[in-house]
Amino acid sequence: MDDSNLKSFVGPLGQTEFLTLLRERKLAFFPGCGSPRFETLLNWETLNYLLDSATLPLSALRVLRESDPIPTNIYVRQGRVDVAALSKLLDRGVSLIFNKLHEHVPALRALCKSLARDTFEPIKAAAVVTSGRGGALECHYDPEDLIILQITGTKRWQVFNSPARSPEGPPIFDQVLQPGDLLFLPARYWHHCENGPHRSLHISLIFTRLNGRHLMTELVSQLSSDETFSRPLTRHSRPEALAEHETALKACLVEAIQGISLDRFLTKRAASGPLEGIQLEPRTNQAHDV
Repeated sequence: MDDSNLKSFVGPLGQTEFLTLLRERKLAFFPGCGSPRFETLLNWETLNYLLDSATLPLSALRVLRESDPIPTNIYVRQGRVDVAALSKLLDRGVSLIFNKLHEHVPALRALCKSLARDTFEPIKAAAVVTSGRGGALECHYDPEDLIILQITGTKRWQVFNSPARSPEGPPIFDQVLQPGDLLFLPARYWHHCENGPHRSLHISLIFTRLNGRHLMTELVSQLSSDETFSRPLTRHSRPEALAEHETALKACLVEAIQGISLDRFLTKRAASGPLEGIQLEPRTNQAHDV
């Protein structure tokens, strides 16, 4: 099976139906019936090679248990991962998060490029290895849409309400993912994972969808070069001068907003390359990488 295209892993859905699912952003689960269909994308041998050969930068690796990071001096020696020390940590139940895997694994790079062509969105790939009880992260939500591909082992996913300040009530999705299972998790759904009896490995495909926040950031960047927005607000000697400044600011804002073109914005962002800075938002509002 060719895993480098969208159609190969969306199960019973056709490409059109799956793209509709992405547009509607609905929580969806597609069982794989225990199939090893995702092992061609990533396996233990590939992860061991990335660690042992120092191919993966240390900045792309996180070692933690329920969001608590493990001090790097325990598993890093002379700027490289001490594989033996890391293996001992895994035996004690820590979790690993491998970020930016699409930059180092050809099969994931091909898949992300294929998805980007189909969705017109930059796609990244990360992997999560869990061992022992619990999971890599405490209950949290992601600001990005995710596709979860369970490769080996099992993991219980509990998904709660969305969006919300904190999880409330029973989970709306409570399922143990088996090898070959696929879960589409829209942004801002609170969720927590509980590892099964053996080590688990899953891939997270991260959809960096452009939204209104990106548009506003672009607008603020444009306005920052306008002299009207550089003038101090607190240095007016007369109330009338302050009122005039307010009127000028509002006029600039209205003109900028009226000049917004989503088509032009999307074309410009597409030409500038993929977005950076995928993060997770836990209960404490401290950001985590995927």
